[in-house]
Amino acid sequence: MSILIRQANTGDASEIASLHIASRIAAYKNIIPDSILDNQSQQKEETMWMEALRKNPENVLVAVTAEKEIAGFVGFGPSRDRDNEGEIYAIYNNPEYFRSGIGRLLWKAAREQLAARGYSTVVALVITENIQARKFYESVGFKLVEDSDSTFTWEGEVLNEVYYVVHDLNSSIPG
Repeated sequence: MSILIRQANTGDASEIASLHIASRIAAYKNIIPDSILDNQSQQKEETMWMEALRKNPENVLVAVTAEKEIAGFVGFGPSRDRDNEGEIYAIYNNPEYFRSGIGRLLWKAAREQLAARGYSTVVALVITENIQARKFYESVGFKLVEDSDSTFTWEGEVLNEVYYVVHDLNSSIPG
């Protein structure tokens, strides 16, 4: 499979939004209530992505197939709550491409950009019950931060999350 990793642009907003919704439905089944997953708004997602790509296009990379389909994306940048650290905000793949290696390619590209921006440490927040995501982050070198449990609210549902961290981006990290 031939995959190109490139910077996202506003023309990708609709496709990223669709992929984001489909991926969350597949990944969060039995973790997040169906009432939330089934009521995600394409228009709301697309608006959010259009705004994000207008403001900070350098913080989103997409994985594009030979057929020009966006197979996955990664959002990253400065940590939202930790000084002098980078953060992976999201890595999502089209469900057709789960466990295909695209997530690793996206992480590798984001890691290189974060290191080039001067970050040596990167964090990721992961829904505690999302075992597949946790395994992914661990497989590419992230370590669970002990006692980092916290919560966030999505559409009125309180969800648990944990921090993962990777130090020294310039070292040889799997991925």
